[in-house]
Amino acid sequence: MSESMTENLHRADDVFAASLEDDTLLLNVTTGRYHGLNPVAARIWELLAAPISEDQLIAQLLEEFEVTPDVCRAEVAAFLASLRDRGLLNVN
Repeated sequence: MSESMTENLHRADDVFAASLEDDTLLLNVTTGRYHGLNPVAARIWELLAAPISEDQLIAQLLEEFEVTPDVCRAEVAAFLASLRDRGLLNVN
């Protein structure tokens, strides 16, 4: 298991979220940029409210959604990388 799979992930402090129907919008206060999330991404955002490892996040999503473990792991890794790149996610 890689170290990144066990590190604690959590939302960046300078991000505000608002739900609009089936979508969630994030505002990075530092950059002033908005980011839209689909329902699955919004669920990941909800789970990031408290520190959680990538493995724990994937396990939770596998319980909630009909997806194979390999697909889930790949999609979550890509989404988390996107959040990190945009300054929306802290890792420690």
